[in-house]
Amino acid sequence: MQYLSDEWIEAADASLSRAWASRAADEDATPPDDGRGVLTGTTTIQYTVSGTPQGKVTYCLSFDDTEAGITKGKADSGADATMELDYETAVAIATGASSPQVAFMQGNLKLGGDVTLLIDGAAQLQGVADALSSIEGVEY
Repeated sequence: MQYLSDEWIEAADASLSRAWASRAADEDATPPDDGRGVLTGTTTIQYTVSGTPQGKVTYCLSFDDTEAGITKGKADSGADATMELDYETAVAIATGASSPQVAFMQGNLKLGGDVTLLIDGAAQLQGVADALSSIEGVEY
């Protein structure tokens, strides 16, 4: 399946749902306090990626303590934070060839909204990255 295609978004949503359900079932579901922040309440981050094989793709990541998911399109009630990047940068981040921090410092990732959520939610965002990296058969 092509990265950021409708099929990938469906697979990403399923992977996140499974990961969060597994985490919620664990009595120690709270991410460890390893110096990274942990958010409470629902957080929505909207991603807009230009130059993909499908054209411009917008999708939203939403998560709280017990659920997480990805939906195609803009956030229905507005996003807490936004990220804009090109496909090459998105692939580099997704494959581990780069990081969001490096992409931001190089000017390849634009942030908007309440960007402190991205710092405060570092532990959950790492959980998202882990869940997405487990999706098999992705073509970049």
